[in-house]
Amino acid sequence: MSRRMEESVEMSASRPFLEPRPEASGGPDRLVATLARHGRFAAAATLLSTARCTTRALNSLLAALCSSPAFLRAAPSVLLRAAPHAAPDAATFRILTSALCRARRPAAAADLLRCMPALLLDPDPRHCRAVLTSLCRCAPAADALVFLDDMRRRWGVSPSRADHHAVLDALLRDGMAAEAYEVVATQMDADGVAPGLPEFERLLRAFRENRSFDAVDEAFDEMLLRGIVPGARAYDAYVGALCDRGDLAGARRMLRCMDRAGSPPGVTTFGVVVAGCVVAGEVGAAREVAQEAVRRGLRWDALALSELVGAMRAGGHLARARELLLEDILRDGCAAGLDASAFQQLIGGGGLCGGRGRRSGRRDTDVLAAGR
Repeated sequence: MSRRMEESVEMSASRPFLEPRPEASGGPDRLVATLARHGRFAAAATLLSTARCTTRALNSLLAALCSSPAFLRAAPSVLLRAAPHAAPDAATFRILTSALCRARRPAAAADLLRCMPALLLDPDPRHCRAVLTSLCRCAPAADALVFLDDMRRRWGVSPSRADHHAVLDALLRDGMAAEAYEVVATQMDADGVAPGLPEFERLLRAFRENRSFDAVDEAFDEMLLRGIVPGARAYDAYVGALCDRGDLAGARRMLRCMDRAGSPPGVTTFGVVVAGCVVAGEVGAAREVAQEAVRRGLRWDALALSELVGAMRAGGHLARARELLLEDILRDGCAAGLDASAFQQLIGGGGLCGGRGRRSGRRDTDVLAAGR
């Protein structure tokens, strides 16, 4: 927030509020509004500083000024000129902070809201949430996290589920997975918003991507302690983390645990373990897992198969898995409708270097489904 804006707010805070007197200022108020509506901003500001105008006239001029980013910088001067006659009210702050958010300056908008208590004003919940949303989109996630705490502590505004989700998005975008976990595991409960499966799924994926394997265990255990039943994506992230840390035996045990929990693993979870075994150089174990999936009647469709091939290709392990893919998966484990020749092309000589589908700009799923 600019120094001039701060000075204008401080000047307003240092004097008592002036009660509007519509009967005395109706004429100047209407004239200020008319001048502002016609773009005569300098004349309107001069009239505002010389005549006894009300806060309503001030807001009319500010709304007209703030409709264009080019004139936003003139707002502090207008506030200073109006200070002898018109005190800002909650609507004044809404006009200014909305304009700052539109100008992608949400940090300045947040600072402006923090000046409101000096004028014995508090932002309303809708006002707070609009600034928080802008902070999550346009500012560092740490700023959004601080403002979320301000909402709760300064103004008594309880963050909603949508507020927490916006902050969670920002934190994960900025790689702040530990802070995101704190929001989900602690702050949401304190605000009366119970976290659910979607929040924990996102955390598990983020911790796995960061290779924070202890955090994966903690988040998974926290989810179970809350009585939340993991879904396929949560299991995939957890099993994938076990594979990434080299605990292939643990990953295979989890497949059996899923059966006992009444959530039998699907083809994507089996694919995660198959890929993990291949990456670890355990092609024999990968074949056993793939054959187990086939015995259960599971079949890889285009999407599941492209994910499996992509996981192997990413680490440069597609060559060692070629026989496994051709014999155990293509022959017995593929869903009807897949183009076998396209699949062989994908993992063959061209596939080892990225696949013809990749060079032509086509996705693997498009290549594999081309024969339908």
